Order: sequence, then structure tokens, then C-alpha cells
Amino acid sequence: MTKTAFEATVEFDDGSTADLEMAADKSWDSFLNYFGDAQHVYCVTYSQSPAFIYKMFQNQDLAVDSLEVIVGDNQHDDYRRSLKNTNNAKKIAAQLESLRQDGDLLIHTVDSARVLLHTKLYIVENQDGSRTLICGSANLSKQAWQGSKQTNVNIAWRTDGDTPVDEWFERLYAFHKDYATPFMEDLTEEIEDAETAEEEAKIYDIWLGGDEFSDDPVAELNARLDEAVGDDQVNTYNVVTDAEEAEKAVFAAEDTDTDPTEISPDKRVRLSPQGLEDAISNLDDTLSANNIRVNDGEIVATPAGIARYKETFTGYPDLNVDRDEKNVGLRVDDSVLELTAPLPDDPQEVADALDLIEQYIETVGEFGETRTPKETRAHFYEGIIYFCWAPFANYCAHHYAEYESAELDKDLPFLFLHGDNDSGKGMFLRFGTRLISNGYVQEVTTGDDFVKNNIERARASDTVFPYIVDDVAKSKIDRDIIKSYWEGKWDGSIQMPTFIFSSNDSTKPKSELRTRMKTLDFNVNFSELKKNEREAAAQIAGQADSCNLFPWFAHLFLQRDISLPDQSDRLADARDVFAELYAYAEKEPPEYVPLETPAEQEHDPGRRKWISALSDGLCELDFKDDGRIVADFSAHLDQQQCWEFQKATPAHIRAGIYGPAVQFESANRFQNWIDEPSVIEDARRDTETAADDTGVLSRVTRLVRG
Repeated sequence: MTKTAFEATVEFDDGSTADLEMAADKSWDSFLNYFGDAQHVYCVTYSQSPAFIYKMFQNQDLAVDSLEVIVGDNQHDDYRRSLKNTNNAKKIAAQLESLRQDGDLLIHTVDSARVLLHTKLYIVENQDGSRTLICGSANLSKQAWQGSKQTNVNIAWRTDGDTPVDEWFERLYAFHKDYATPFMEDLTEEIEDAETAEEEAKIYDIWLGGDEFSDDPVAELNARLDEAVGDDQVNTYNVVTDAEEAEKAVFAAEDTDTDPTEISPDKRVRLSPQGLEDAISNLDDTLSANNIRVNDGEIVATPAGIARYKETFTGYPDLNVDRDEKNVGLRVDDSVLELTAPLPDDPQEVADALDLIEQYIETVGEFGETRTPKETRAHFYEGIIYFCWAPFANYCAHHYAEYESAELDKDLPFLFLHGDNDSGKGMFLRFGTRLISNGYVQEVTTGDDFVKNNIERARASDTVFPYIVDDVAKSKIDRDIIKSYWEGKWDGSIQMPTFIFSSNDSTKPKSELRTRMKTLDFNVNFSELKKNEREAAAQIAGQADSCNLFPWFAHLFLQRDISLPDQSDRLADARDVFAELYAYAEKEPPEYVPLETPAEQEHDPGRRKWISALSDGLCELDFKDDGRIVADFSAHLDQQQCWEFQKATPAHIRAGIYGPAVQFESANRFQNWIDEPSVIEDARRDTETAADDTGVLSRVTRLVRG
């Protein structure tokens, strides 16, 4: 399909003419062509980031002298927070302010409580005095064009600047401007009163902070420290294209002979402590241990000191997802490891990375003992998918928040790995950790070191690296905190990590937790490994350090249009990315790889447990007239033993304990879950036969006694 669908020349009553073009634009580059000769641009756009507006002026293909933008979906404070959450926020704010003072840039925001402007309108005044007037569906945002499925239809008028349609566009623009308020006007007033560069820097800090964006001053401190580090103060290495330099950066961070946190004039990072006094006081020892100091009314630090402090804060490094730039960055001292990379030209490289994952998964059954190798391997692979998804929980939350039906505590599940001792949970956690950090993180938090306060620290960490706890008692996972981890706490201003737990407890979490967790069963035993098997398994696991699967995954995930998932599969987008990787590699996935359905649904150990109980006659089924069904275990089990069967059912099945029996609110839902009609019917017949036999025996007994 050609870009242009229709062209015509329109003559107006006053004799003037204009060229009309109706087009379906399928790429950012094609849309940008409208601005190729622009000198002045006036536009109304629904969604736009402050950082992107600045980049319009940096585009070498454009020669825009001035730009006036009305942002239709953000009021002043929201837009300021959007700028605050951008990498190098202070630097970009200063650049935008400079453009504003020169009269080259005017940004207007709206009161979103009063009106939302969905209009997309552009008045482009070209160098020769002509105009291009555009209305349609396209936002002034490169992100609006991400993904091959995105298409926008636009109507463009090309005029000499003095036609009735010019007048009409001017009136439309003025109509929208009546709803708008100039952005950064309050900053301009403050900047004019600054007498020194230091005062000006503090004004930017205070303005960007605005009202405290977090109820937790510690969270605000962590976020401000992050933002204070500029791109020019760190070395950025892509772990795929700059693999050698990235490895050297990690090696240097492990060097104990030098202290990269030492503050020297060429490495200083400064920010205002205003509003952070309590947080600084509470964290004084940790801050000073990393050479983060408060001197003469300002916080002074180094990029390395901030990175090490952030890692000390929770035990995990500072990992960030830049929504505007579409990349993932891991801070290591004064370096950033970029964990995002386009797919390689050679599909075999992707195939080799997938081979590594499969080799590790297939140690189940090859080195370990299990009666269910296919099912257990599927659960292991599901865990890998979760690990790759975990750093994007906040990224997804930003998209989910647009939906009124979103329930973040359920839509952003934690991971719970369940299995006996020697089931490989600890090694798996370390394998996944190394996979998503390019080998930088190799150890995880132990259950003994995990306390309730850790969850609160995670909320304030401003990192997306998952918080991983190995071998934790279920009693340590506080129900109320888990139930409200995201809801009421996450507002997009602070990045919060998701949690990954493993446990040896013999029973699974309660139903209220299971709705907020993805539970996987590691039904395998590695206790009898031979020396050569241990060495082989360790060698496979060690290759995760240099595996590029996660950077490729991250790249593909950040190109997707994220929408609210079905309740049946919260990781649908991540699952689709793995399918893309297999397709690109031209590799047939093993049958255990869960590319269509979550492993815990396709291979549900709870279902298997119930089918076995029904087949063995361990319980009797009583179908009630009101649609309930009762599984009676009284002949074989006590109430405590029944709990194991109740917890083996998914939360949505709605099972309750009534003495030595499990009651299901819906017989249909229970039967659909079991999905074995013959097993249900056999159990039903056995129950009816037993009831009949009991009735005959009772009558015979009465006759004998009579």
C-alpha cells in the first residue's frame, strides 16, 4: 500500500486554493516528512514527554526555530513529575528552560480534571512562508509509532498561508489554547532571582521535586540520588556490542585496592537536601560509608558512591527501565551496563542462547530424579519467563494504570517456588539472577535475613531489580503487606521491585496469597548427584553470565504495545516474546516450553493430586441441588490432612474446609478444572454405589434386630 491514499486540489470561494492530502502513515519517518521544511510549529497532542520535545530541537533532519505545544492529557504537576522521572531530568529541564527564555519553546498543559484534549492538530509554518496544516490520529511522539501494527491516518492541507482553511486551523488552535496553562512559568520566575550557579542548581532540584512525590522520604532520597547522576558522568557499555568493556567494568567494581566512591572535583554529584533531612538522618551511616556527604547545605557524592549505596540499601543493584529511550540500564559504580540489544543478524546466536536455557532446564530428569519430567521442566521454564519479565513490572504498571479494571496486586504477581530440599530452587534462583544481570549479581537474600522491614525497603528502593529470597518460611511473608504491595503505594514516581520467593514448606500459601502469586512446583530431587554431574550442571549454570537472551528479550518487550492481560495469563506479553525468539531462531521449542499456556495451568500438580484422590477412592463426591459439590474424606483423612487438598486447588475454584471435607461453591467450575469427565463420573458412581450399599446393609440390620 502506498502512503498516500488520496490527493486533490481544493478551490475556495475567495479564489484561493490548497492541496489536500489524505494519507495512512505507518512509520515515524513518514510522519516526520510533514515537518521537513518547518520553521515554526504549533500543535495539540494528547500524549508527549518533555524529553522528546527537547529532542525535536536536536533532530539534524529538522530546522525548527520555534515550537509551541499544547499537551492534552497532563496538568502542570503531572507533567513536571513526568520530566522528573526522565533520565537526566535536571539537565533536560535546564535545556527546556533555556529554549523557553529564548522564546523558542512554549509548552502548555491542561487541567485534566476540567478537560482532556484528545485532539491531534498541527500548524506547520515552512521556511518559504507556506503552511502544512494537519489533523488526524497521530501524536507528536515517536513512541506512538512503535510496533509494526501501528497505523495513523492524517489529513494534510498544503497552503500559501492565507486561505480559509488557515483561518479555521488558527481558530481551532486558539480554542484549545483557552484550556491550557504555560508550563515552567513558575520555574522561570525562580531562576531569574538566582545569583549563582549553585543557587540555580538547587532551584531546579526543588522545582523538579515539587510537592513530595512519595509519602516515604527515603524513597524520595533514593530517586533524587538516581536523577542527580548525568549521562556525561558515567560510562555506558552495551553488554552485547561492548561485551569486553562491560566485563572490565564489572571486574573493576570487584577490585578492592581502589575506592571509586572517593569524591574528587571531576566526579562530584551535587543535589539539594531540602525535604530529605529525616531520610538523611536515618541513613547517615550507610550514606557516609559510601562517601555520600552533606556539606554546606548540599549533598555531595559520586556516581560510584550512589550506585554502591543503592546496592547496599536492598542488597540488589540499581536497575532502571527507561520508558522514553526503550532501554534497560544496570549501574555498576561509575558505569551503566545497557541490558538491551536488537536481535543479531545471525539467528543462530539466538538459537544458541535458547539452547543454553534448555540445557539447564533439562538437567531436570537428566541429573535429578522426578516422576514428572515434562511437567517439572515446564515449571522451571515458566520461572525463566518470569525472571525475564520481572524487571518490567513497573513498566507494565504504567500501562495497566490506564485501565479502570486494573488490580495491580493481582496483575503484577510475585513468584513463589515450592519444592522439597534439594529440588534445585537455590541454584535456579542464582541462574535466573545471573541471566538478567549479565552475571553481575550471583547471590540472593536468604530466608534467615528476610524480615518484614525488607518489604518496606523494597518499596523505597527505586530499582526494578527483583527482590529474591531463597528458602523463606511462609510465616515470614506477611499477608497484609503482600496483599497491598502495589495498590495504594505505586504511583509511577518510584520504581518498586517485584518479589521472588522459594520455600521448602510442605504446603502452599493460603488462597489470599495465591491470587497474588504465581506458584511453581519443583517436583525433582538432586540429592544424589555424581561428581561429574555436579560439574556439568555448574558449567551450564555459569554460562548464564554471558548469555545475551535477556538483552534481546528486553529489546523485543519494549517494542510491544502493552495492554491489560487476561486474568488467566499475567505473563502473556513475556510469553509472546519467547515465541518471537524461537521463531527468529528458526528453532522448534521442546514440548515442555510453555509458549501458549502458563505451566502451572497446563501442568497443574494440584489437579494431578485430586485426580489421584478421586481415582483411588480417597473421597466421596456429593453433588448438591444448589450447584455445590462436597468431597468427603472422612473415611480416610482428618481435617488437617484435608487442608493439603484445599490448598492444592487454584484460588478461583473457591474451595473451603468443612471438617474432613472440601466444599466447592461451583460443581461446574470444579469439573472444568479437573477436565477428566470419566474420573468425575467414576467417583460419582462409586459414591452412589456406596450409599446404596449402606442403605441395603442398614435395612438388613434392622430386620435382623427386629
